[in-house]
Amino acid sequence: MEMAGQWENLPEECWELVFDRLGHNRHLEAPSLVCKRFLSISNRLRSSLTVSDPTVLLHGGISGLLRRFHKLKRIDLVEFHGDSDRLLREVAFSGLNLEVLNLSKQRRFPVEGVKELGAKVKTLRILICSGLCFLQDGDLVAIADSFSSLEELDISHPQQDFGSLAELDYADDCAVSGSFPGTVSDAGIALLSSKLQRLRKINISGNHFVSDRSLLSLSSKCVFLREIVARDCSLISEIGIALAIRHNPHLISLAVHGSKISSAAAAVSSSFTIESSLICARALCTLDFSQMIISDDLLSSIIQADLPLHRLGLSRCRGFTFAGISSLLCKYSSLNYLDIEGTAFLTDQSMLELSHYLHDVNFINLNSSSNLTNSTFFLLVQTCPHLEEIRMERTSLGKEGSPADLKNSKIHTLKLSWNKCLTNETLKGIAMVCPNLRSLDISHCWSITGEGIGYIGMNCCNIKMLEVNGCSGTSNLGTCFGFSKLEVLHAAGSRIDDEGLRIMGQSSRWLQHLVLEGCLGVTAKGLKEVVTNCKGLKEVRLKKCCNVGSDVIAWMVFSRPSLRKLIPPGDIVSTERQREFFLRHGCWVQDH
Repeated sequence: MEMAGQWENLPEECWELVFDRLGHNRHLEAPSLVCKRFLSISNRLRSSLTVSDPTVLLHGGISGLLRRFHKLKRIDLVEFHGDSDRLLREVAFSGLNLEVLNLSKQRRFPVEGVKELGAKVKTLRILICSGLCFLQDGDLVAIADSFSSLEELDISHPQQDFGSLAELDYADDCAVSGSFPGTVSDAGIALLSSKLQRLRKINISGNHFVSDRSLLSLSSKCVFLREIVARDCSLISEIGIALAIRHNPHLISLAVHGSKISSAAAAVSSSFTIESSLICARALCTLDFSQMIISDDLLSSIIQADLPLHRLGLSRCRGFTFAGISSLLCKYSSLNYLDIEGTAFLTDQSMLELSHYLHDVNFINLNSSSNLTNSTFFLLVQTCPHLEEIRMERTSLGKEGSPADLKNSKIHTLKLSWNKCLTNETLKGIAMVCPNLRSLDISHCWSITGEGIGYIGMNCCNIKMLEVNGCSGTSNLGTCFGFSKLEVLHAAGSRIDDEGLRIMGQSSRWLQHLVLEGCLGVTAKGLKEVVTNCKGLKEVRLKKCCNVGSDVIAWMVFSRPSLRKLIPPGDIVSTERQREFFLRHGCWVQDH
């Protein structure tokens, strides 16, 4: 009792230090339930907030949330489905010194709310608008006028559907004028470039009506610009990439996908090539030329440029040879990131030769290299001491043996989906050599069963995320003694059944996100085991779980107060009144 009294007298500054050591915001929820004092301290420490419909309704409006968390620096509206203009106006009058705003996947760009926010909040540095249903030049004008101090902007992959632009003469005709009504075009990017003088990073990927002119505007007008991402932009060509490099020698990161020469670009001198421009580059640390035709001559130019290169991406590129990539890796043997997905000529023997230059790599992507087997995987484990993540999807992983005397404690993420040869025996070997694994994706590996997954659970005690989507041979995660720290399980289309859920409920009590879409062996009996035992459960997806009755939905919402999102098997929640009823209890039950 005397010790308890001493803890009660501990100054709040000390408690703040203790809570701060917990790391992620989600770990503050448990101590905040202990007492009002802890709740107050955790509220002061929260720096980011994800706003969704149930959260707003639970707390009587966004104003109540903002008053609680008055040190917020980041707000995410990715899951918000309400009036975003109104929400942003409330944020504007909250007095927060907001630095990051994420408006991704909104139905539209909230122009009025953004203007209001820009008039009141002068601290915003990062704006993320990825995957908006509709985005046009007028929205870029609002961004530029509202947030003149913006340093990072993401306007990637708007959802307008214009068909195959490569086949439209209209695209080339409009490229001449630089204007595409109702879209993001060169004209909008030019205006943005002239007003955002502090911009350091921009992502314009997936905007099909921007061309080389946009890269020229950004690289010449934004003097502080250091990172450009422009993937899947149909009108960007090699000339635009060359112009960007020439006009901004201080670029540190360039990620592009330029597969065609547009008619507008063809009018420019053919002397503007990537090879001839690389000599102007002084600071490029990251080069990503995904899905392009890359010659050995270009790789040779990269070698001659003597760049401070640390990250290289040649995902699904064609045209270069083993000799070209070998020479490049020999020159840049200090690379820590290498993406050579879809390199057809790679074999276990060629990877043995390349491994001499991969000592510092901490990420490697070898997806879709069908000739690579267990030999390559365990070779990387043995020869790359800093390796943290391996991607070997759609390979021949599972063929050949698994050495038992290796161990790499650095590896924490493996993405190994769609390996039809992957067996329980290989999975056992992986579990033994990667004891500190935290994330594993073995989706659509049809030979895997609960026995193989059980090896992972027993030997990799820190695993928090597991994906077994489409594993038709998997009905459970092994014994009751593994996966004690599991937080996320994606098992859509697997054979997880009630017995598997019972085992999961006993072993994985920290589970937060559970995806069981299309699991026909799941019924109310198994779900009750999970909901009862996993007291931090936040999200459950049950779409196409045909054997789950409607009566269990209400029971789940009322039995587990932590539940925030629930996708039922079918059209169970049919009225707005029913949805609001569940929302008042803290859970958004999504209507189909």
